[in-house]
Amino acid sequence: MADLDGVRTDLERFNEEIEREQYEHLSGQKEDIDTESIYARYSRIFEDEGLIMDVRNRRATARGEERVRMEYLYGFLLGGYAGRKITRVDDRLHMMQAKAEIEVDGKKVSFHSVPAMLANEPDHGKRETIDLAREPVFDGLNPLFRERLDISYAVAEQFGYDDYISMCSDLKGIDYYALREQMQNFLYRTDRLYTRYFRNMCKNVLDLSLSDVRKFDIGYLFRVKEFDRFFAADRMMGVMGGTLEGMGLQLSDQPNIKVDAEIREKKRPRAFCSGIRVPDEVVLCIRPQGGMDDYRALFHEMGHAQHFGNVSPSIPFEYRYLGDVGLSETYAFLFEHLTGNKYWLSQQFEMTDEELFDVGQFGAFKLLFMVRRYAAKLLYELDLHGGEADPEKLYARHLGDALKFRHPESEYLYDLDMGLYCADYLRAWMFETQLRGVLSEEFGSEWWNARGAGEYLRGLWGTGQKFTCDSMARNLGFYGIDEHPLIKEIEKRLRY
Repeated sequence: MADLDGVRTDLERFNEEIEREQYEHLSGQKEDIDTESIYARYSRIFEDEGLIMDVRNRRATARGEERVRMEYLYGFLLGGYAGRKITRVDDRLHMMQAKAEIEVDGKKVSFHSVPAMLANEPDHGKRETIDLAREPVFDGLNPLFRERLDISYAVAEQFGYDDYISMCSDLKGIDYYALREQMQNFLYRTDRLYTRYFRNMCKNVLDLSLSDVRKFDIGYLFRVKEFDRFFAADRMMGVMGGTLEGMGLQLSDQPNIKVDAEIREKKRPRAFCSGIRVPDEVVLCIRPQGGMDDYRALFHEMGHAQHFGNVSPSIPFEYRYLGDVGLSETYAFLFEHLTGNKYWLSQQFEMTDEELFDVGQFGAFKLLFMVRRYAAKLLYELDLHGGEADPEKLYARHLGDALKFRHPESEYLYDLDMGLYCADYLRAWMFETQLRGVLSEEFGSEWWNARGAGEYLRGLWGTGQKFTCDSMARNLGFYGIDEHPLIKEIEKRLRY
């Protein structure tokens, strides 16, 4: 039998190296990325099928906490085994995107800069021109995305799973088909409300009918520049600091948490948080584009950063680094939700009642949009991984039906997160609503002003990812996580 304590020590070192490499690349500090050599240094672990099967067998007989640790460890080892197989392809994908350029008005711009350009371009025709310039990039990326997917499918088959979905379900403990039923109910229950509100936004913001809206319009739709006068870039960190202080959480007392908000041309547009050494070195990385979305992104990633940065250093490796990632997404959404809360808004900004209503309602619609988008992604990805034919058309149909605008078939693999990560977001959105309800009951509707709420959250964060969203929900007195509280909240906020 393997020395699992030694394995855990090696895995912690591996995690630090891989996270640092990815952070430096995605933050634009280095153009190239080389995770392949990192995996190679740990090949004794990630190429050891016997070790993986040993942990899998131990999981089958373990009980209590030991069973949980074996589940998490098995998931990470098998995921690392697959990661070792695809790392060459992954590195090529990262570097191709980092180095890719498109031409707009005779000027070369980086591929990573396009989302910000689209979000700030008021002309529909110009947005279409910019988007069309990306097509050759997607054409070059898709064969590599397909290769990565095929390798992952082969790993699932190698370890005796019926398909990729079965492997993900075993590794994460998620019933994806039960979740699909919940999301189909969510889509059905919110369809008329979403369509009415979306149609009005397209008319008022884009001056377009539903039939004319395209995916490249959505960044500008949610950019809402008229809100920029409230969400000023130079106030962002102060607003964040003040909110944290209300809960007794001072960034000045958290040297382990660093915020990287520098503008770099090659910096990834999507904000992220990297737990390089949990809890000792946590980096929040954001590429500001301006406006409300910057605040939402900052608060979302700060939820992750506070979670990782407050994990007890004494708990086992599995609970600090592994476990249910949906739980950390829950804390991220908890913080992000503040940016649409009218009471929080009234404390942070000078707004009239009408302005508070507009910003709050916009926040509710953005939430509805995102949940519907990820619900559609789940339906599509289950079809894709289930072997359905014509995945490009499935992608366009599922996303188009849910969001009411046409999606380009060429993005069917670009708009795909490995490991069915969309399910982790969906479970987090549902559980966040329940957790926030508990905070409101315990500390009042303005719980972010209560130091007791900060202490309460520290207690949850200290356990890392020991618990799943489902078990945490049961610990808080719920039957489990479900979609109904989320539906009711969105209906209430958009119908008043």
